[in-house]
Amino acid sequence: MAELADEDFLVLPPMPLATGRLLEPEDDGPPVRITTLELVISTEDGGELRVPLVHRHGAWWAP
Repeated sequence: MAELADEDFLVLPPMPLATGRLLEPEDDGPPVRITTLELVISTEDGGELRVPLVHRHGAWWAP
């Protein structure tokens, strides 16, 4: 296998990936409180990696 450059690997930035604690529902119901937020990464071999984000300072951050 050919050697890969470091910049080819996924790096999550040191910045919030999302903000907020409520999710607007699809119907006319009340907002729903978010308890967990994950970044889902799908790979070409059919695998899946779930990265749970951390709620800090009013935003969701990569761990």
